[in-house]
Parts: sequence; structure tokens; C-alpha cells
Amino acid sequence: MAPKSVNVLGLGRSPVHTVILLAWPAIIEQIMLTLVGYVDTAMVGAIGAQATAAVGVTTSTMWLINGLFSAFGVGFSVQVAQCIGAEDYEGCRQAIRQSVLSVLGFGALTTLVCQLIGGQLPLWLGAPPEVAREAGAYFRILTSVMMLHMGSAVFSAILRCSGDTKTPMLLNILTNVMNIILNTLFIFEPSVHHTPFGSFTLPGLGMGVQGAAIASAISMGTVGLLLLLTTFLRKGEAHIDFHQNWRPDPLVWRLALRFGLPVAFERVTVSCGQIIFTMMVTHLGTVALAAHTLANTAESISYLPAVGISFAATTLVGQAKGAENRDMAFQFGKIVTKMGIVMGVVMFALLFFGARGLVGIFTRDLAVIALGAGALRIEALVQPLQNCEIVLAGAMRGGGDARFQFYVGLVCMWGVRLPVAFLMAFVFDLGLYGIWCGMAADIAMRGVLNLWRFYSGRWYGALH
Repeated sequence: MAPKSVNVLGLGRSPVHTVILLAWPAIIEQIMLTLVGYVDTAMVGAIGAQATAAVGVTTSTMWLINGLFSAFGVGFSVQVAQCIGAEDYEGCRQAIRQSVLSVLGFGALTTLVCQLIGGQLPLWLGAPPEVAREAGAYFRILTSVMMLHMGSAVFSAILRCSGDTKTPMLLNILTNVMNIILNTLFIFEPSVHHTPFGSFTLPGLGMGVQGAAIASAISMGTVGLLLLLTTFLRKGEAHIDFHQNWRPDPLVWRLALRFGLPVAFERVTVSCGQIIFTMMVTHLGTVALAAHTLANTAESISYLPAVGISFAATTLVGQAKGAENRDMAFQFGKIVTKMGIVMGVVMFALLFFGARGLVGIFTRDLAVIALGAGALRIEALVQPLQNCEIVLAGAMRGGGDARFQFYVGLVCMWGVRLPVAFLMAFVFDLGLYGIWCGMAADIAMRGVLNLWRFYSGRWYGALH
């Protein structure tokens, strides 16, 4: 049975129960999404440090692209949440239809641009020629399905803000199963395995880094297509079909720009900074780049619960805004803040004490493991603030207050992370550890600023 849109405010549950109800599938979804990168990195890491660097050199550019897709998701999904809270179901349907048009147009444009620049991008980022060749091929293959990948980001956000967090979770589990199977087939050469019951040959095409890209592209494209189909097949008041009005709606687009444009500016600002950040790392050599890539991959697990909780916060605060219930919006914000602090303490312990094990999942290179583990321990110190920043950003975006996050991203990336990283890495000669000191300082400042914004009550202006 296709999922329905749900006004979660009217389910009669306690606020904490409601947050948990929406958050746990979103947390699992984020784990599944991250596992795609984990699997690619771990399997490619078995080939060597050069292959790991080839996968990692364009990661910051993919963050930029994903950030833009997320901005579209915010722009339309916040409207969906607010319309459902106000029981304006025609407005909800119109926002969903316009989101489909945005995916078709911007997704196609992104694919074209990525294909045109893919071959030169790793060289622009400072990658050595032997790494750049494989990195360019990896990037061009991965970005060949950007329209479907954008659809995955946008339609997942809409489903979550409609009260359905389980469908994106289930589809991302499917993505990971596909990715593991296809990685095994595409990356490695055929291999013979011996068991007590006899020997068998595991098939493989031996395509290395390019094989990992093909596997991920197929998996990402499949989940994007399934989410598009789900958007049309869902039941209830928010159902859309081809017989409805599909003309561009200026009002919906103005609201999408109001909610999404600050997110886009924030992500562009942060991601451009990340690209410069990556260029700093590439000057430290292949081992440092590999360690940085693996530490980033390992670190990504630390904020997955917070991201899932932030999605629930966006839905709940957005629906509370639509229902014009400011007290409930603030109550949900306080609940997710406490949950973020608890998760941050847990993740501090995981990253600090399990650093070598987390990096060691992806490589056997002892130099890479030692360097990456040290970087992770630096990041562990700011986990409570990072988790608070993520959940509060989701809550305030649900209320329409996305502009503040742009200011935070601008100040913290360009005024804190990059200057501190440069000074610590190249002036004080701390290398990769200095780079990660800059990252930690950035994250800590974001957490402090978001806590101040929320508890000062200034974000309430977006709820009028």
C-alpha cells in the first residue's frame, strides 16, 4: 500500500514519542546513505592509497552538489509540512508538482555541467596526475545519474515532511544491498574461495575505482527512480498525477526560494570552502589525502543520528508553524536539543576511543591509520556541539528561519575554519592535524551560535 501524508501533530502522542517516531527511520536512512560511501571506500581501500585518494579528491565537490539538491528539498518540503499542518492539501499537491519540475530541469543541468568539467576537476583541485586520471573517471561516472540523485534528495525530504520516514529508509536499505553486490562484481578480479564444502569462484570484472563508481551510480539511480514512482503512487490528500495542473506556479517558487535559497547559499559557501580545504590537504601528499578521506568517511557516522533527528524537527516545527502553534514549535526544539547533546556525548566516546578501529576498516596502511585516527580524535572533542548545531538547524528551518544558517556557514567556514587550518597546518607545521583543528574550531562555533539563536527566541520571527 502506498504511503499517505500524515499530520503528525494530531496523532495524540507525547512530543518526545512523536520525535522518536519520526526520527528513528530517518536515522537508519542516513546510516544506509552513508554506508554507500563506506562500502565504496572500504572496497577501494583494499586496492591501495592511490585508489582511496582518487575516490576522495572530488568528495568536496559532491558535497557541493548534494548541498544544492538539499536546498531544493528544503524549499519544497517545508511548504509541504506547513500546508499539511494548515490542512491546505491543494497547496501541498502544488508544491509537490513543482518539485518534480525542479528535479527535471536542475537535475539535467547539473548532469551536463559535471560531464563537461569532470576530466579536469581533479587537476583543478591539485591532485597528482596519477590520481587525477582515475578521480576524473570516477566523478564523471558517478554524476551521470544526477537527475535521479537529485530526485532522491528532494522526494525523500517531501516524504519525511509528509510524516512518512519509513519509505526513504526502506529504499536506502535496498540501495546498500545493491551497492555491495555490484561493488563485489565490478571492483575486483575473479577470485577462488575455499570452504569446508568445496571451492567456488566469485565473479568479478576487475574495474577498480571505475567499478565502484558504476556500482554507486546504478544504486543511486535506482533509489531515485523508485522515490519518483512513490511520489506519484502515494495515497491521501497529497496525491499527484499527470491530469492535474503542471504549469509553473510563481507563488510556490517564491516560497521555495525563500526557504531554499539561504540553504543553497549556505551549502555553496561551505562547499566552496571545503574545496579549498581539500586543496590544502592535497599539498600534504597522497598519504595525508588518503588519511583525510578515510577519517572524513569514518567521522560521517558521528552525525547520522543528529541528521535523522533534524529531519524530524523540520517536519514537526514546520507542521506546528502551519497550525500556528508557537509553543509546540519551541517545545519540539528543546526536545531535539537534549537529544542532540546525548548523542554528541555518545559519539565523542565512539570517535575518541575507537578512532584506529574506525579508520582501520578501510585500509591496512599503518601510516594512513595512525594519521587518520589522530585527526578523528581532534574531531571527537566537539561532537556535542556538532550534534546540537545539526538538530537546531533542522528545527529552525522548519519554521522558515533558514537565513541564519547561511550567515553561520559564511562566518565559520571563511572566518574560522580556513584561517585556523592554514595557520595550524602550514605556519605551525602541524600538517593534517592542523587542518582538522580548523575543522573542529568551525564546528564548535556553529554549535554555540545555533544554541544562542534558538534560546534567544530570535528565530520566532519566522513563525509569525
